[in-house]
Amino acid sequence: MLDCAANVASLTPFLPFSALQTPRLENLPSHPDMPGVLKKTPGGMLLVDSSLHLVPPDQVDVSLIDAILITNNSQMSALPFIMTDPDFHGRVYATEPCVLMGRLALIALCKYIEQCPTRRSEVDMNSIPSHVHSIFKQKSHMRQVYNKDVIDSCFAKITPVRYNEQVDLFGLVDCVPLPAGHSIGSANWVIKAGDYKISYVSSSSKLTNHTLPMEVISLANPDVLLLSNLSLNPMYFPDNTLSEVCNVVTSTVKSGGNVLIPCHSTGVILDLIEWLIQNLNKNSLSDVPIIIVSPVADAALAHPDIYGEWLNDAKQAKLYIPELPFQHSQLIKSKRIHHFSNVADGMREVYKTPCIVFAGHPSLRCGDAVLLLEKWRDDTHNAVILIESEFSFATTLAPFLPMSMRSYFCPIDPSINYSQASKLIKDIRPKTVVTSPTYFRAPVTHPNRCDLVLVSDAPVVELGVGETVNLQQPKTSINVELSLEQLDQLNMQPLKTSDGYQLVSNVSGMLKARDNKPTLGAPNPSSLRSAMYGEVELQELIAVLTSKGLTPNKVETLGAGDHFLITLSDHSSTITLSPNVTSISAHTGKMRHTLQGIVSSLLVSL
Repeated sequence: MLDCAANVASLTPFLPFSALQTPRLENLPSHPDMPGVLKKTPGGMLLVDSSLHLVPPDQVDVSLIDAILITNNSQMSALPFIMTDPDFHGRVYATEPCVLMGRLALIALCKYIEQCPTRRSEVDMNSIPSHVHSIFKQKSHMRQVYNKDVIDSCFAKITPVRYNEQVDLFGLVDCVPLPAGHSIGSANWVIKAGDYKISYVSSSSKLTNHTLPMEVISLANPDVLLLSNLSLNPMYFPDNTLSEVCNVVTSTVKSGGNVLIPCHSTGVILDLIEWLIQNLNKNSLSDVPIIIVSPVADAALAHPDIYGEWLNDAKQAKLYIPELPFQHSQLIKSKRIHHFSNVADGMREVYKTPCIVFAGHPSLRCGDAVLLLEKWRDDTHNAVILIESEFSFATTLAPFLPMSMRSYFCPIDPSINYSQASKLIKDIRPKTVVTSPTYFRAPVTHPNRCDLVLVSDAPVVELGVGETVNLQQPKTSINVELSLEQLDQLNMQPLKTSDGYQLVSNVSGMLKARDNKPTLGAPNPSSLRSAMYGEVELQELIAVLTSKGLTPNKVETLGAGDHFLITLSDHSSTITLSPNVTSISAHTGKMRHTLQGIVSSLLVSL
């Protein structure tokens, strides 16, 4: 399984809540169809007054999953659902920073929910009409958000890996994580089975940020390129939206207003803070406090500094000065940046207007961001900026409208866009590209934008939601490990081929396979079995069977007339003849050996 994300958009149809009471939201009128369950906003949006639910991947038989490869921390939200399933016995692999940041993001979500002073009523999701929100078409798969104990238990079982580390999966395939450039520890995966190579590219970035740059060379020349998680908002360029955020923040605080930025505690917030600090200093606004509110703020801000080896060269160079890689560490010490687990955790002591607050949850359905938005919504000087691309601007803000507070949609998504993905395909030259069919259709709002459509020179296999495609793996050679004795006996001779001369040698020995790893040991005459060749004639086989008291009960002609199914008189033993293969099925081991001896007697032994 490649990545394991839940559909976080499934949070948005629910009524927002926070650690403190929000009377306006709680007193929204009920919908007559389901009084007390469905609430209606002034704009007409229906909200479910229930505990929050997520939608994990459906149509997945977890018993068939041998391994899960994770690309980045945003692709881990469904892991607790999968890993707690009793039928799941696989392994999960992710880089160490990815494991840590993914765990923090999930703990933050469950902490926001736990902070709610009154427990939400439990509502059967199957009773919610599909017209409330499209997500309820999958209501049978909706699951209540997990708790911290479940998260800790699951993440403790994940196997951490390093970049370029070879992960051997049962001797069948080798998987190697490569830098993806998206966030700290984000990885693309190269999967090899013999000479067959698959490159999995997901949530990758070509932008210059704090992480190691995307590794492209090792992805090149795959048999299959799996391409996923391109930019969700390709109309917005990250550099432009970063500049726009800085401009909105500057103009807002200059007018005496507060700025609320609902976001995750990890990821793009690190780069955004550095951009904001530079911009505020340039505009003589260095006295404006920056406040980060999150249940995991301490860990989320401290850990990036200890992962120096996962950062770009410029950040790594600071470690040898010595200096901390990120500005926020020093700014926290100098009291320029403040962080709190929640708004009641001392924020009042440093709060002043104007200020800039980063708070969660970015869905605006739980957490301190809900409380602050309700508090500041009636002041035209204030502004809220949505920067997380996975949440729709209109849907996210709908429960809070109408409001006087100014709102902006500035999605900062470092993922490669369609033009960059098209160039990537050209650069790495895959034989086949497997990706979503939606990438080949321009958005309805921009039907004539060619840059919003994926272009591929390689053949494309479109893989939609819930679909299955069969990728034919060509016959390939396998690597066999030789013993030291055989290496000494090799007599290499030049052989002319279409690619020039190659050195070859005859070799003989006992071929063994353990954990799907073939080795060739020294010959052992006592355990050697004769090789058989020849053709088994139908009438000759029937005659021998009859002479042995095993007269066939029925002989059927199959296929094009060159395949035969012989059923013996015991009705449970059969022999299938074809031009290249003879198959024996018997109800006992003794019968199988008897039939094997009869067939072998009709062949020539080497």
